Order: sequence, then C-alpha cells, then structure tokens
Amino acid sequence: MVATVEQLAALVSGRLVGDGNVSIHSARPVNEAGPGDITFIENERYAKLLRTSPASAAIVGPHFRVNKRSPVKADLPVIEVDDPIAAFIRVRAHLSGEAKTRWVGIHPQSWVAPTASIGANVAIYPFAYIGDGTVVGDGSTIHPGAVIGDGAQIGRDCVIHPNAVLYPGVVLEDRVEVHAGAVLGGDGFGYRQVDGRHVKIPHTGRLEVGSDVEIGANCTIDRATFEATRIGEGTKIDNLVMIGHNNQIGRHNLLCAQVGIAGSCTVGDYVVMAGQAGIKDKTQIGDGVIVGAQSGVHRNIPSGQQVLGAPAIPVREQRRLFQMIARLPDMHRQLRELSAQIEAISAVVPLSPNHDGTVGDVDHRHGAGAADADVDPTGF
Repeated sequence: MVATVEQLAALVSGRLVGDGNVSIHSARPVNEAGPGDITFIENERYAKLLRTSPASAAIVGPHFRVNKRSPVKADLPVIEVDDPIAAFIRVRAHLSGEAKTRWVGIHPQSWVAPTASIGANVAIYPFAYIGDGTVVGDGSTIHPGAVIGDGAQIGRDCVIHPNAVLYPGVVLEDRVEVHAGAVLGGDGFGYRQVDGRHVKIPHTGRLEVGSDVEIGANCTIDRATFEATRIGEGTKIDNLVMIGHNNQIGRHNLLCAQVGIAGSCTVGDYVVMAGQAGIKDKTQIGDGVIVGAQSGVHRNIPSGQQVLGAPAIPVREQRRLFQMIARLPDMHRQLRELSAQIEAISAVVPLSPNHDGTVGDVDHRHGAGAADADVDPTGF
C-alpha cells in the first residue's frame, strides 16, 4: 500500500511536523530505509542516524526536536508519538496490506481423539495429534506435526507451532505461544542409587504455564516429580532454554538463549537471565535479579542484585576481578623485570650467611643484628 505521511500520522494519532503530502510505500529500520520509506528513532541518542539516512519520513518520540542544531535534516517530515516502536509496528502492518485471513477448522489429515474438547474458531492443521481428554480453548491454533498428549489443557488464543510436543497433563493458560520443536512436560532427570544402579524416579507431576508466556524453539521444560513445575504469567523464554523438574519460575521473567536451570529452583518476578547462565539445583533467586551472561549461580541471590561470573558474585566485584585479570600480562612482565634486577644486584653484591642460617649483609663482628658498631641497638 501507499499512504501519505499525513495519513500515517492520523493512523497512529501522532503529531505531524513537516510536509504531510510525502508518499510512503514501506516502513524500514533507519539503517535500511531508502527513498519512499518511513523509519523510526526511539530516542534522540540515535537522531544523528537520520542525517545520512535517505528515508522520506520518520516516527520519533514526544521530546524529539527538529531545528537548526538538530543532526536531522530540517526538511524531513516527522510524526511525534509517545511510543515510536509501537507506532512503527502499526504503520508497517498497515503498509504491508491486509493480513491473510486465518484459516479455521480441523483438517481431515489431523488426528483428534473423540474424547477431546475443541473450542470455537480453533485451527488444527494436518498431521497434528490431539490426545484423549485434551481441551483446546477458543481461538487456539495447532500447527502441523504438533503433538498434544492425553489430558493436556490449552487455553484461549494459544499457538502451538510445528513439531512442538506437549506431554500428557500439561496445562497452558490463555495466549501462550510455543515455538517449533519445544518439548513441554517431559520427565525430569531424577534417579536414585539402588544396589549400585541408577534407578529412575517416576515423574507423576505436571507442568503448568501461565497466561501470555512465550516459549522459544527447541526449549525443554520438565514436569514435576510429584506436584507441578510452574512458569509464571508473562514470562518470555528464548530458544534452547532448559528448565528442570519442580522449578517455580515467577512472572514476567526474561530467560535468554541457552539458559539452564537445574531442578527444584525458585525464581522470583521480573528476573533476567542472560545467555548461557546456569543455575544450580535448589537455588532461590529473588525478584528483579539480573544474572549476567555465562554466569554460574551456585547459591541464593537476594532480590534486586546483579551478579556475574562463575561462580556468580555481585557485578561490581566481578568487574574489578576482570580488570585485574586484564592487567595480569603487564604484572607478569614487571615481575620478570624485577626478578632480573634482583639477580643482577645479587651478582654484584654477594650476600653472606647470618648466624641463624639466613642470608644477609649484616656485619657479624658487632654481634647479631647490629649492622654497625656505632649504632645503639636500643634505638636512642
């Protein structure tokens, strides 16, 4: 579609500054935008990028200013809005045309157990499997190759992408999105030794996932041993994350790629775990904690802390250690230089043995410890 800047400003309820008659045919990021495109700048720190951008218009924040001192071309039309990213997304969707109408129905090449309960406006694509006693809520979508085990419960407007697997009894609340290849509700890694052998502990618990959770591709979340593994509402889980059995994950957390959480951990709300962080079993992590990339957490972390490193310690302490480690090559060089200087001095000034067997340059004619006969050993 093609629209004028004035029309796009009306679409996002923004304030137009500049020529509203400029035609726009697509929306692209500032580093890719060209003539005929509209772009966006989230804040003024990136405003200088617009000076060299050939974009025909921009969406900017409410405090953005275009004037002679601004690094932005003065003739560039801008749309001022409270949330530039949200406005850009809406404009991009508008310019790309109407979205494809969502297909609704149960494809004859899928398998839906007769005892399953299927809500209204559900889409079940070919080769999907829906087990006995499963509940699929209104508006949910089950893509090809997905397996929904017996007794699973899927809420309203959920999306299960291709080849995802929900083991029996998994519970998803509303608006949960499970990306391709994720496995939810598999057995945890639990064994005990009996007569010198590892004997599996049956995992008869379940997995409960709160509303508005997103689970990335190829994630694995284990069911509990006896009760429930839980993922709190609004939590977002990146690709390739592993969450062990019995974990209690709070609300609105961000778990980045390749995070691994061992069993029976408790994680508060609004926690961020950066890529490849690892959490020891039975660890408690408080609200608002930030765990840095590749950190190894082996003890409880109080609310509000930022930790880094392996083992993870408060980020300020770890940064000091990193700085010291960075200076080690210079310190090693200085140590070698000092050692060479000591060897050179020792070669010129031979050292004589003391009475106690140590080496020193004390004159023993004046008695032990007295370097000179004229020196009063009392210090006066």
